[in-house]
Amino acid sequence: MLKNILLSIYVLLSINLISQSNKISGTIKDDASGLGIPFATIQVKNTDKGTTSDIDGKFSIEAETNQVLVIKMVGYVGKEMLVEGSGNFDFNMKNETLKEMVVVGYGSQESEDVTGSIVQVDSKQIMQTAVAGAADALQGRAAGVEVVNSNGSPGSNTEVRIRGLGSINGSPVLYVVDGMPLDGAAVNAIAPQDIATIDVLKDASAAAIYGARAAGGVILITTKRGQNGKPKVTFDSYYGVQSLIKKMDMMNARENAIGFNYADSIRGETPDADFLYPDSLGSGTDWQDLLFPGGAIYNAHLSISGGSEKATYSISLDYFDEKGVVPSTFYKRYSFRNNLDFQLSDKIKVGTSMSLVRDGGKGTSFNGDRPENSILLAAMSMDPTITPTTPYTTFPDTLTLVPEDHEFYSATDSLAWMNTPRGNTGNPLAALYRNGTQYGMTWTDKLLTNNYLEYKPFEWLTLKTIIGCDYSVQNGWYYNPVFYIDATDKNDIDGLGNNYNKWFSWNWENTIQIDKSFGNHTINLLGGTSAYDWDNRNYGMSKTYLGGSVNNEVPTNMLLSNTGTINTAYNESYNGFSYRRYASVFGRLNYEYNDLYFLTATLRRDGSSRFGSSEKFGVFPGFSAGWKIHNESFFKNFKENNGLDCISFLKLRGGYGEIGNSEPAGDFAYNGTTSINSSAVIFGPDGTQTQISGSTVDYVPNPYLRWETIGMTNIALDAGFFNNKLWITAEYYVKTTTDMIMGNPNILSAWGVGGAANTNIGSMENRGFDFSLSYQKMEGEFNYSISANISRVSNKIVKLLGDENYAIQGGGFHALEYYTRTIVGSQVGDFWGYQVEGIFQSQDEVDALTYTDDNGLTQQSYGPTVGAGDYRFVDQNNDGEINEDDKVKIGSPYPDFTMGLTSNFSYKGFDLNLFMYWNYGNDIFNTVKVFTETPYEQTNMSSYMLTDAWRPDNTGATIAQLGGDRQNNYAKASDAFIEDGSFLRFKNISLGYTIPESLSRKANIEKLRIYVALQNYFTISKYSGRDPELGSTWGVFVQKADLGNYTIPKTLNFGINATF
Repeated sequence: MLKNILLSIYVLLSINLISQSNKISGTIKDDASGLGIPFATIQVKNTDKGTTSDIDGKFSIEAETNQVLVIKMVGYVGKEMLVEGSGNFDFNMKNETLKEMVVVGYGSQESEDVTGSIVQVDSKQIMQTAVAGAADALQGRAAGVEVVNSNGSPGSNTEVRIRGLGSINGSPVLYVVDGMPLDGAAVNAIAPQDIATIDVLKDASAAAIYGARAAGGVILITTKRGQNGKPKVTFDSYYGVQSLIKKMDMMNARENAIGFNYADSIRGETPDADFLYPDSLGSGTDWQDLLFPGGAIYNAHLSISGGSEKATYSISLDYFDEKGVVPSTFYKRYSFRNNLDFQLSDKIKVGTSMSLVRDGGKGTSFNGDRPENSILLAAMSMDPTITPTTPYTTFPDTLTLVPEDHEFYSATDSLAWMNTPRGNTGNPLAALYRNGTQYGMTWTDKLLTNNYLEYKPFEWLTLKTIIGCDYSVQNGWYYNPVFYIDATDKNDIDGLGNNYNKWFSWNWENTIQIDKSFGNHTINLLGGTSAYDWDNRNYGMSKTYLGGSVNNEVPTNMLLSNTGTINTAYNESYNGFSYRRYASVFGRLNYEYNDLYFLTATLRRDGSSRFGSSEKFGVFPGFSAGWKIHNESFFKNFKENNGLDCISFLKLRGGYGEIGNSEPAGDFAYNGTTSINSSAVIFGPDGTQTQISGSTVDYVPNPYLRWETIGMTNIALDAGFFNNKLWITAEYYVKTTTDMIMGNPNILSAWGVGGAANTNIGSMENRGFDFSLSYQKMEGEFNYSISANISRVSNKIVKLLGDENYAIQGGGFHALEYYTRTIVGSQVGDFWGYQVEGIFQSQDEVDALTYTDDNGLTQQSYGPTVGAGDYRFVDQNNDGEINEDDKVKIGSPYPDFTMGLTSNFSYKGFDLNLFMYWNYGNDIFNTVKVFTETPYEQTNMSSYMLTDAWRPDNTGATIAQLGGDRQNNYAKASDAFIEDGSFLRFKNISLGYTIPESLSRKANIEKLRIYVALQNYFTISKYSGRDPELGSTWGVFVQKADLGNYTIPKTLNFGINATF
């Protein structure tokens, strides 16, 4: 009996435990804004039990273990959660419209129905990193999009390439902001916080709707607009401390003396008297600490938005201020933006967007070819035994253009600021402060406006007109003061100058769109016209001698008067004008059948002022199609029969399109141009007549010059798993450029003609793949999302001038030979040079290498100064002579692949973002070694030269002897300069905390988040230089060559996001 009672109690307890009720509470939030969603329904699946969220999005419900909660709200993507126990949970719901729509040319389309290659980056991703402009926010976020900032100077432009090089002439990306095409620099006027989405049109079938202006791909930027509802105020701000991304390990004063003493002994020279006792010199001056003391970055952004059914608004103010890690370099931007929309009636809607921006900054010289004319190279190469002093304790941001005494440097400080006693490298701090651009300031004022009128007489018919303009004025003054460093480094007379640039462009587009459905058939038909006009006018003047001179003496020959002799004082002025115009018609057809088959066809005809009448117009078509396999009945049966219910989406798509490139043609290339200048031209039969100035022909005209044409084939597969929580996209493309524009030296080239005629005589090909993967879990207390994208692209020159042996060389650097070569069958700008075979171990090895010249005489393969410890190169053709015939490909600037990895984690109020960028497989030509591995004109050297370079007791070394033959070792382009440029960089690590609403609302704040972030703080790389993240050095023919550039900094940011 007792046993049965106990058994009954046990069964009852077990049943109670199994069906135990759990209390679930939490908040339903909008994923984009973080605000609560009122009146959302929360229901226990397959039961009648349910509730709704309150005005703040909060809810509470009871459910048994293993039951499922279903959360729904009109306009949002529904969610489900398995109940595992009691707790407080936040549910972030995505807006259904935003999720399913992407912006395409002249409209939008459901992302699932897109047949071209389009990738979207939303505002949440953009805001994860502190960037100055929209282009920077794309790095690592989109497969096939390469973003590089080779110059880390504040305010510098970012280089964006979509699916590789489009042409040897470059192919600029087209930016379109709210329907208004803008030049690349103008897009920096858009504050990142104002951007809702960035859509990248990667393939030609998607970009063909923009025709000749889309050669480099299209980036569509949609800014935030007001929504119907109460006013929402947001304030975002951050402050960051910046520092040098990597400090080079250079010799200190003691090591420098030891190194020079060794070099002098090798050369048979008398050691410097100052270096007799190296230990007494200590550490000396660390010039990198002086040149890179660190900088700061600050941004504040305030916006207010809201509206009603009849009118909505979004207004913002933004201030951005970055002080570079190099003293006196900075960039500032002040901007105002508003977006206004008015629903005048059921059929008429109008709107306007306007941005007012003022920005400006100061940079520094970074790309000189020697330490004496490159401040950043000098920071590494400067003699550490010199102790600098500063003539003035402060350096004002704004200097009166003409100081009373016309002097800025005192002659009494000349010894402290003189050139290096053992070389020609001047004090880089002095060079920085007296650089002419440092004594003035250049500001650019921009007005960007875009206005539209939309008329919808029927539900299926929409007519729209958009007109906008971009007006920019750049005005800069500079002052070059008198200074006296020593007899060879001085400025005897002062001067000033002014540069004035004005740009104005307008764009007017008209479209008509028809949307109709007939049973299972849906058609969208678009037609339109476009007109674009751009012009630039520039003026400038310079004037020397404003009344100041050394010691305030006024030599008579410097007087500015009608009767005086003007030898060194002068006035100069210049002006220029250029323009371009486009006129276009375009159309697009989108067809869908039963949510299964999709077809897109586009056609655009462009006319451009850059071409003559015979080639003025170009036609650019695009076609693409898609197939939703997962909606086929046979595939549904296949899934059920094979247990593949995890596949929720499967689409195959492909397309081909053509786009044009007119940029290489220039504004008047087809017609030829002449220049009025001071070139001396001799008239007379015997050349004895007076030489006079006149005009010269810049290049021969070519009325048959035509567009470069870029054709692209794209094949892709999109797949979604587990209700699209896991999403995969794989794409393969072939991109072919024909009719590349080049100067043809085979056409008339005569004395008096500046250059060869531009002709269409080149072609190239790019092949690559893009792969992206994302997974997200967005329910419960712990949410996370992970996304990765991988890209690979290679290019090949197919034709150059029709000559298989024609080569384009690039990269001549001071005494160094060219080190890149572009030839048929190779990539653009491959590194080219000698292969190092080893290091000579004795003079006998050098002397044993000979060859017979054309006269039958025996010659040494190497020069008379080459000896033990110097590089030995591979004799590729085994003729004994080391010359041009022995140069081969020694490296490639192109990576095998690039990868971006983003991870987001949130738990209760905490959030963590990790963003990494991996660049693998490219080489870097490290030209800095020309100066840091050899005592070039007595400059400093890398510290590893004392331990790793060849010596008689270190014969296994791979670096040539310190003090060896510089001409052989460092004036010849060789793979001694080639290094692995692969790197893994943590672009962003941010940790944030959102204050509980119960606390923030006491201060009338809807949402308050604080965060700390590390940007570019950690880099894993074998590269010995300062920064492996490099782009174009000198155009497309010289890429990823390290000149000791002004690199991007690493930053520690503290920020706040508040919504009221």
